[in-house]
Amino acid sequence: MAAKKRKKKWTHKVESLQGQTDLLSYAAKAFPILGSKTAVKKAIDSGRLFLNGQPAKQSDRIKNGAFLQLSGTGVRPIKKKLAIDLDVIYEDDHLIVVNKPSGIAVNGTRNKTVENALAHSNEKNQLEDALPRPIAVHRIDVPTSGLVILAKTKRALIKLGKAFQGGLVQKEYAAVVHGAIPEEGRINLEVDRKPALTHYSKISEAPSRIFDAISLVKLRPVTGRTHQLRIHLKEIGHVIVGDKLYAKDQKTILGKGLFLAACSLQLEHPVTRASLALRIPIPPKFKRLLEREAARFDQR
Repeated sequence: MAAKKRKKKWTHKVESLQGQTDLLSYAAKAFPILGSKTAVKKAIDSGRLFLNGQPAKQSDRIKNGAFLQLSGTGVRPIKKKLAIDLDVIYEDDHLIVVNKPSGIAVNGTRNKTVENALAHSNEKNQLEDALPRPIAVHRIDVPTSGLVILAKTKRALIKLGKAFQGGLVQKEYAAVVHGAIPEEGRINLEVDRKPALTHYSKISEAPSRIFDAISLVKLRPVTGRTHQLRIHLKEIGHVIVGDKLYAKDQKTILGKGLFLAACSLQLEHPVTRASLALRIPIPPKFKRLLEREAARFDQR
């Protein structure tokens, strides 16, 4: 039986402090693997942070000579690695970007996830705030394919999370939809009673015996609501091909997956602040579908 892996530990002695200060603020800076007051609170609640050998409390104050100890990262370990080779689009010590295939989740309790597939990929990272495994900073649906960013350090995890929450990451998707969609437009309809905005533009169109026409479109979500693109397109009468959840009684093409892919991400690197423009081609099956439908239409 393999030996149980020991929890990583960090120690810190408080020096050069003027007077006293609160533990939450100090520990967030003293331990880069924590990086925020929220993470310090979680470490205290889970019994991983100690002050002078005793379990720390959120109300603790510290002064010079105090000794802090942190045990473990608080990141859930992966017990069984998923044997899937993912297409890595970009990687450095702070983040990794992969092209997620449709049919697997980004993270969660199931085994078939991107996080599980990358479970042991960060073990040689020597940075002080390196995470035990890459952690996803955003998600795309299980049936959606495309770009997903995972953080490899705590700094990247915090800053990327703020960037997504602040709308500082520009996302672009490609989809094939039912019908002849207008050349361009915007969809400003609530999703789950929350404001949601999507811009779209048509790339190409093909006639179809089943749908009269199908359209290849570029989608730029301004907000990031759950299933936003799928719901918005359904609401304007252009269901995404293969979307059995939202097609409901409408006929769609099943068995070939959802024709929706996250193809582009533009953002500022969370640590170096360099501009990152990450892009993958539109999946070949999208254009093949338009060609097939056009050929079948001509054979009527």
